[in-house]
Amino acid sequence: MNHPYTQKPIARGIRFVRAQAPSDVQALIGGLTTAFAEFKDKHQGEVDELRTAVDSFAIAMAAQQMNGNAGGAAARAEQQPVYAARGLRSAEIAAHYNKRAQAADEDKSVTLADFMRGVAGMKTTEGVMASLAVGTDTAGGYAVPNVVMPKILDALVDQSALLTAGAGILPLDGAKSITVAGIDTLPVPAWRQELGAVAESEPTFRALTGKPRSLACIVRISRELLADADDVSRALTLAISQAFALELDRVGLVGSGTDPEPLGLYGRDTIKKIKQAGATFGYADLLAAYQTQLEGKAPAPTAAIMAPRTLVGLAGLTDTTGQPLAAPPLLSGVRQMATNGAPVDLGTGKASSLAFVGNFSTMQFVMRENLNIGVLREAYAKTGEIGFLCHARADLIVNYPQAITIIEGVTSKAAKA
Repeated sequence: MNHPYTQKPIARGIRFVRAQAPSDVQALIGGLTTAFAEFKDKHQGEVDELRTAVDSFAIAMAAQQMNGNAGGAAARAEQQPVYAARGLRSAEIAAHYNKRAQAADEDKSVTLADFMRGVAGMKTTEGVMASLAVGTDTAGGYAVPNVVMPKILDALVDQSALLTAGAGILPLDGAKSITVAGIDTLPVPAWRQELGAVAESEPTFRALTGKPRSLACIVRISRELLADADDVSRALTLAISQAFALELDRVGLVGSGTDPEPLGLYGRDTIKKIKQAGATFGYADLLAAYQTQLEGKAPAPTAAIMAPRTLVGLAGLTDTTGQPLAAPPLLSGVRQMATNGAPVDLGTGKASSLAFVGNFSTMQFVMRENLNIGVLREAYAKTGEIGFLCHARADLIVNYPQAITIIEGVTSKAAKA
């Protein structure tokens, strides 16, 4: 065949293409949609598992960056020694509650301010309304959502000397109490002849029961501030966590044990007590406590908790030339921290204090439930304020009392100034 204009032959080849397809295109599309849905359902579990692993890794990395540790130092710090009590510490807190929030399908954008607005009956988010619908308890308040708990507890740890020193937080999911094994005395091995009797020693363990007690405070805020302030979540978190942290420190150190107050470290006869050696509290007293623990076959101290004036007085010690007195190298691994939970009005002159030296990872605060918040609608209506009743349930368990030593009769230069 020739071209009509050039009259040149046209090369033979493909003249045209006709596609053939099923007549029912909708059925084909529907089949593909069904196949994709089945594929998604089949692999959704694996995707969720991978997402959880990524979240856990992100939390661990965030903790490492926050702690300022290079390499795997932060990860190694999370690996508690065998004598440490069970409980949540640092990044474990966020991981625990984030996992619970994911299981409950909670809205991750919910803040403490959003939640408290919802409790007060003010305009809030749909996520808060969903939490309020399932979070009512028998006391009439509302359990704080799991997504909010990490920020509160992280702030609590920052404000509490005991928690910062290593004490754990052990949540009880619904149980009224818990019983754990505490170390009473170490068994004493003895060499024996063939067929000879084995020497006996005192019982090694004892049962420790933690029964959470009620701890509550009232937080007041104006209705306008709660509704309008941009950073009210930060302020509420700080106020609530600081209030509870101070009381947990106080009761953890010197709680009376008289109902409803838990028994603190100072009231336990299983914890060794020594006297301040000189006229002023100094590094020699910390070394004496260090020696007491080693001689008691307990782990070396990692922290010393004292009143603010005691810490300042210790830091203000000088040598004969007036230069600041350096701590002995043996105490380099003992963190010194202050808390207002340590009393400063003891002794005949009502002016002495206490210092607590030890490895506080052997302690745990048992918490039965999430923080609970209820609204007091009428109590502060005349002033245009809203009152929130914040309620927690906690108790203290000391698993290894030999790991803590208390220094009595503590006085310091700061106290005498």
